[in-house]
Amino acid sequence: MVDFSQLRPIDIHKMSSKRLKLLASEVIGLQRADVRENQLLYYEPASPESERAHHSKASLLGLGGGNRSSKTETALVEDIACATGVFPIRLFEPFMEKFRGPIRVRICVESLTTTLYPIILPKLQWWRWSGASAPGGELGHWGWIPKLCLPNGSWESAWRDKLRTLRVICRDPENFDHVLGESEIQFMGYNQDAADYASGSFHIVHMDEPPPFAIWRENQARVIDAGGRIILSMSWKDDPSIPVDWIFDDVYEPGLPGPNKNPDTEWIELDTRKNIHIDQISVRKKMAGWSEETKKVRIYGQPLRFSNRIHPLFTDLETTWCFACSSNCISLNGKCGCEKQSDDIGPYCHVGEQDIIETWPVVFLLDPHPRKPHMFGWVVVDPNDDYHLLVDGELDGDPADVAAYVSEVEESMKLDVKLRLIDPNMGQSPAGARRGITWKDEFDAAGLLCDLADDSGVGRQRINQFLKPDPGTRRPRLTIDPRCKNSIMNFKRYVWDDFRRTQERDIKQTPKSKYDDYCVMVKYLLNYLPTFRSLYGGPIVLTRPGTRRGAY
Repeated sequence: MVDFSQLRPIDIHKMSSKRLKLLASEVIGLQRADVRENQLLYYEPASPESERAHHSKASLLGLGGGNRSSKTETALVEDIACATGVFPIRLFEPFMEKFRGPIRVRICVESLTTTLYPIILPKLQWWRWSGASAPGGELGHWGWIPKLCLPNGSWESAWRDKLRTLRVICRDPENFDHVLGESEIQFMGYNQDAADYASGSFHIVHMDEPPPFAIWRENQARVIDAGGRIILSMSWKDDPSIPVDWIFDDVYEPGLPGPNKNPDTEWIELDTRKNIHIDQISVRKKMAGWSEETKKVRIYGQPLRFSNRIHPLFTDLETTWCFACSSNCISLNGKCGCEKQSDDIGPYCHVGEQDIIETWPVVFLLDPHPRKPHMFGWVVVDPNDDYHLLVDGELDGDPADVAAYVSEVEESMKLDVKLRLIDPNMGQSPAGARRGITWKDEFDAAGLLCDLADDSGVGRQRINQFLKPDPGTRRPRLTIDPRCKNSIMNFKRYVWDDFRRTQERDIKQTPKSKYDDYCVMVKYLLNYLPTFRSLYGGPIVLTRPGTRRGAY
């Protein structure tokens, strides 16, 4: 074997072609052996979003991805690099900024028997190949834990099967000869009791796929004293009845870009179509027979939890609309990703500030409650007969308190209120012990004179039509001001009362009462369907042809 450290350029120049080929072959062999034993050094992120995850310093990092989008691999590389001090060459700086020396890591998987041993551990063992191509090929990788980070270079020395823990050597990232100590990685399964999670302190807790809520809470407590991080890598479930609301509350919504983003939380979506390490031709063939809902979950990594929303189009994030398909779309090179490949697409969002003229008419909506705060909102009607929910609110008090607060808001904002609508069900209900006195009577007496709204279900369908971007204005006909946080939350969470798919029962066309208040008030508005002209001039008087107005 040639000592390459002693090889000079003149030596290479003097070599025969045959000798040079043998030397090149030897170099390639050494390089392949090095890749096999130190795959982590040669790691290439599967997509720009995967690379973005490695730059993130968020204490709570959510990676939502489609199947084979590399969400698990991305998280595992994050775990192992921080535990061993061996960083991918092209990502040295972002990992160095997060490096803390020897650490304690907990990796949680769905099952110890069907996930940990057959799937997760082979991804870590340096001599095991994971991927579609032959070992050493382009589509796959060797195990992520470098051989030089195993005690005695042996998996058997590092792995303790009874405790399901792995000891790895933590090396100085700038000098691999310098050992900083040992990191410990603990593996647990969701089929264990939540009480088993209630001990230990960790610098990283990585949960692969959504855990039960009790385990989620226990893991949150495990990183507090160490100032650690939680990483959640997951695909959304394609059964919308599976309860994962807490993921939306704790990770998804706080981690998305926007004015309400939590600086310590980040949510990143990984798209299977962008994974450079898998056969994309096979992916496209598989996608061809899938519905859009299935593609969203299995390929795009988008949530389906609220696909049973009553107003599914509502979004507080910029989304792309295809006017040719009349539906949301995934933009590919400026065109709709559907078969039409239309370029008649554009962004839209239902939440945003609008230029409002003080003289435009306003509709006040009221939903009284006996055991919780009264809720209300103001909707501006513009000359195009489009609606903008300008302000919402709630107040726990009697009708006089509500009337005083409403008057104060309308005076300070100079709102020209032309119509007031009250929930007809509660409005006609008894307001107290006095017989014959309704909530409408109480609010009328307090100065809030309201008409009884129409409670039919037609308004719900009209809302969905108004949520679609208009081809003329290129924006939705119903929008909400960012200050209306209660209404925004309701629209995002207002769902049908579905059965689980596994029960094989028909969907009940009944909305859940939770998160319905502000959506129902907007339904009253759309049932009335006020126009700019009618609010100012009153309804048009219809006459028979040839008849003078006022004649009998």
